[in-house]
Amino acid sequence: MSTRLLAIAAELSAPPSSPTVFRELSMLASIYHHYDVVSLSSKDMVLHYKKWFTVYGLFDYLTDLIPDDQIRPDEITVEVTGGPGSRLTVHNLHAVLAYL
Repeated sequence: MSTRLLAIAAELSAPPSSPTVFRELSMLASIYHHYDVVSLSSKDMVLHYKKWFTVYGLFDYLTDLIPDDQIRPDEITVEVTGGPGSRLTVHNLHAVLAYL
């Protein structure tokens, strides 16, 4: 059986997104959909997000937090990306889960 990898942009854990919803997404993907879950960040922000993730318990269901240039796009089964105006909240969690 091949590994199913879900990659979530680390920036979706910070406001205006909800860290609680980020954690819930990683939990549901890991437990119910059997994904290995990683979070991707720019290389210069990895340490910042590691501290943030530790404070909010976001590592509980993540395999790792890695720089986005250390993973090939063909290794990712599903990617939840960030960007300007992107957010992960209770209002769009079900829409994101539909992609799993």
